[in-house]
Amino acid sequence: MNTSFFKKAMVGTAALATVFTLAACGSKGANSSSSSSTNESSSTSSKKTVTAADKVAAAEKLIKQGKYQAALDEVNNVAKSTSESRALAADLQNYIAAKKAYDNGNYDQALTNLNTASSDSQAIKAAYKNLRTKIAAAESSSSSTSSTQSSTSSTGSSSTATTSTSSSATNAAVAQSTSEDVIDAFATKMGFNQQGYGIIPVEKNGNVYRFEVRQNNQDNTVANMIGIYEYNSSTGSVTKIS
Repeated sequence: MNTSFFKKAMVGTAALATVFTLAACGSKGANSSSSSSTNESSSTSSKKTVTAADKVAAAEKLIKQGKYQAALDEVNNVAKSTSESRALAADLQNYIAAKKAYDNGNYDQALTNLNTASSDSQAIKAAYKNLRTKIAAAESSSSSTSSTQSSTSSTGSSSTATTSTSSSATNAAVAQSTSEDVIDAFATKMGFNQQGYGIIPVEKNGNVYRFEVRQNNQDNTVANMIGIYEYNSSTGSVTKIS
C-alpha cells in the first residue's frame, strides 16, 4: 500500500516539474521575442528621416563657412523639396554665378546675377550684402577710373584719383549699411526682383535710400542704367530721381 502511494507521488512530482519547465521555457521565449521586437522598434526610430528643413539648416552652416557649392548640393539633395529649400537653392545659384563674374572682373554681370535674395536664410543674405558691397566699390572705382582717364586725356591732369578712392569707399559704406531686406522690398515693389536687374545702394539718409538700378542688355554683357530711385522704407513710397 505504501509502495503504491510513493510511486504515485513520484509520478505526480515529475509531471509537475515538467509543467514548470515548459512554462519557464515559454516565458523565456516570450521575453526573447519581446526584446527582439523592442530592439527592432528602437532601430527603426533611430533612422530619422532627413527633411528639407534639415538640409536647409545644414546649408546655412556651410554658407557661414563660405562653402557655397556644398551648401547648394545639400539643398538640392532632398527627397521632398519645399518652397524655402527651392528659394535657397536659387539664391545660392545666383550667388555662385555672381561671385564668379566678380572674380573675373565682370562687375555689371556680377550685379545682375546677384539681384536679390528670395529665401529667409540670414546666412545667404549676409553673403549677398558682402558681395554687393564689393561690387558697389568695384563699380564706383571702375566708373571713376574711366572718367579720370577721359579727363586726363583732355586736360593732362590726374587729380581725380583721390576722388575715385573716396567715391568707391562711400558707395561701399552705404551698401554695407543697407539691409538686404530693404533692397528686396524696393525691388519687389518695382518689379526689379528678377534676373537681369542689378541694384546698388548709393545713398542713405535715415529711412530714405537712394538706389541705382541697372538692367542687362540683350547680349547679357553690359548692365545699362535705367534710373536712380529714392525709396522710403517706412512708407514704401518710391520716387524716380533720374
